Amino acid sequence: MTCIIFNCRTKGDLKKAADDVNKGKGTRVYFEDPSIFNPRQDGTLASVKEGEHIVVTNHPRRSWFAEITRRRGLLVVS
Repeated sequence: MTCIIFNCRTKGDLKKAADDVNKGKGTRVYFEDPSIFNPRQDGTLASVKEGEHIVVTNHPRRSWFAEITRRRGLLVVS
């Protein structure tokens, strides 16, 4: 399910926030899975686990999509 991301207006903002988390800075970017079957409301960039893939979009426009994953301990946004 595609998650809704908060605190990032553009994909570039999301990449910068992921870089900040990788550098140990406390950037707070939240995402929420609106699914009724497996809701996830505690999502932050720092909570993404190794090997986990999360697809996110901005709300309500859905003008961009990104995939967030953690590889070798680092967050990667593509």
